[in-house]
Amino acid sequence: MVQSEISKLNQRELRKLILSLKASTGQLSLLLAICDDRNLQAELIDAYEKDLRQQGITPYQTRLDLKQPSLRATLTSLVESRPALQNEAPAVITVLGATDLIGIRLTEEKSEQERFFFSLQWTRESLRAFHFPIVIWLSDTVATRLVQQAPDFWSWRSGVFEFEREAKGQELKPEAAVSKGSALGGSLSYGDNGDSRSLSVDEIQQQIDGLKEQDPQSPLLVTLYSDLGKAYERQYNHEAALGNYEQALHLAEVHKDQAMQAALWQNLGNVLEDCGRYLQAINFYEQSLAICPEVGNRNGEAKALNNLGNAYHSLSQYERAIAFYEQSLAICREIGDRNGEAKALNNLGNSYYSLSQYERAIAFCEQSLTIFREMGDRNGEANSLTNLGIAYYSLSQCERAIAFHEQSLVIFREMGDRNSEANALMNLGSAYYSSSQHERAISFYEKSLAICREIGDKTGEANALNNLGSVYKSLGQYDRAIALYEQPLAIFREIGNRNSEANSLYNMAITLACLDRRFEAKQRFEQALIIYEDLKLDHRIEQCKDAIATYDQINPT
Repeated sequence: MVQSEISKLNQRELRKLILSLKASTGQLSLLLAICDDRNLQAELIDAYEKDLRQQGITPYQTRLDLKQPSLRATLTSLVESRPALQNEAPAVITVLGATDLIGIRLTEEKSEQERFFFSLQWTRESLRAFHFPIVIWLSDTVATRLVQQAPDFWSWRSGVFEFEREAKGQELKPEAAVSKGSALGGSLSYGDNGDSRSLSVDEIQQQIDGLKEQDPQSPLLVTLYSDLGKAYERQYNHEAALGNYEQALHLAEVHKDQAMQAALWQNLGNVLEDCGRYLQAINFYEQSLAICPEVGNRNGEAKALNNLGNAYHSLSQYERAIAFYEQSLAICREIGDRNGEAKALNNLGNSYYSLSQYERAIAFCEQSLTIFREMGDRNGEANSLTNLGIAYYSLSQCERAIAFHEQSLVIFREMGDRNSEANALMNLGSAYYSSSQHERAISFYEKSLAICREIGDKTGEANALNNLGSVYKSLGQYDRAIALYEQPLAIFREIGNRNSEANSLYNMAITLACLDRRFEAKQRFEQALIIYEDLKLDHRIEQCKDAIATYDQINPT
C-alpha cells in the first residue's frame, strides 16, 4: 500500500501526525497513534519516517520488553545504544509492542498490560531527559484501557491520532484454518487440539446477549464466550479471541469450573502460539497442565503436554519438544486414546525431522499412519502421508516424496478439504523445487495460492507467495522475488504473525543483498532482529547479528 492508496481520512491523520512531529523536534512530545491494522500501521510508519529523513530528522524504532514493559527503560536502553541520540541530534522515536501486551494475569500479580499502565503513571518526570518526540502505537482496546488505568499519563499526551482499518479486497472466512509448518521446506502437519464450532461471530454474540438478559450469571456463558473466542480465532482476529477467552476464564473462575479453566488456558496458549509468542504460550499451557491432574483429566493433560511440545518445537528446542511428546504419548497409550497416540507419534516424527534424523522421523510417521488407517481416520492418514513426503524429499528421494504428497492430495480432495488440498499442492511444489524443477514448482505454488485466496486462508496465501519468491530468487529474478516477498510481509503484519513477519523480512534482506542494495538489506535484517529478540528465537538472533556485522564491516559508520 502506497500513501496514495491510504484512505483520505487516514491521510489527513497522517499529515497531522507528521506536522506534530516536525513541530516538536528537539523537545519531548508524547504522541499516541491508534491503529488496529498492523499492515496499515507499518505503512504509516514507513511514510512518516521517509518524510522525516528528507527533513534531516533521524527516525528510530524500539519495542517494549514484554516481561518488563516500561517506556522509560525502553527509551533509556535505546539512547544508550545510539550515540547520535546522546548528542541530541534531531530524532523521532517510534515505540512498538504495546498492542502485543497480554491483559491476562498468569502467576504474576499484574498482567503485562497492567505493568505497562502502572509504569506510565510514574513516567512523566523521568521522561524529561529525552529531548525528542515519541510516537507510541496502540490498538483501540489498549488505548481504551490506558485511559482507564493510566489517566495521568493520558492527560500528559501531546496528541492522539486515530487511523481506521483500510477496506480489504476479500473478507476472511471462518472456515479458513491456520496451518503450522515450515515455509519452503514444506508444511508439516501437527495434531490438532479439539473441535471447532460452526456458528458465526454474530450468531454466538446474539446468544450471549440473549442469555445475559435472562441470567447474567449463567454458567453457559463460559462456553459461549469460549465459542466466540474460537470463532474470532478462525478469523485470525487474535486480540478479539484473547479477549473472549479471558472473559470465559474469568467466569469459569467465578463458577469454580476447573475443567473449563484448564481448557481455556490451552485455548489462550494456542492463540499466542499462532501469534509467534511461544514463551507466553508455554506459560498458559503450564497453567492448564497444573490443573488437569487435579480434576482427573488425563486426556487434557496429554493435550497440554502435546501443546508444550509444539511450542518448544517452534522455538527450535527439539529435544525438549520430544520429551513432552513422549510424555503425551505415554498417557495416550495408558488411557487407550489411539487418536492422541497417533498425533503424538506424528509430532515426534516432526521433531526428529527438524533434527535431520530423517530415518527416525519416517519410522514415527509410519507408526502414526498405521494407527490412523486402522481407525479409518482419513484426515490423520493424509497428515502422516504429508510428513512422510517431506521426510523423503529431505533425503533427496524426490520421486518417493511426490508419491506420498499425491496420495495425501487425493484424500484431501475426497474429503472436500480445500485448505489441506492447498497445503498438499504447496508441498508438491516444494518437492519439485528441491529437485530443481522450478517451472513445475511454480505451477503447484500458483495452484495452492489460488485456492488459499478463494477460501480466505491468509496464512496459506502468504506461505505460497513466500515460496514463489524463493523460487524466483533461485532463478536469479531478484526484483520479482522481492515484489513477491513484500506481499506476505504485509499479510503477516495484518494477521499479527510476528515470527513469519520476521522470516519475510529476513528473506527480503538476503534477496536485496543479491542486488547489492546493502543499506536496504541491513535495514530489513535489523527489523527482523527486533522481532526475533522479542520472541527469544536465539538461532535467528545470531543469524541476523552475523549478517548485520558483515554489512558494518563493509560499510563502517
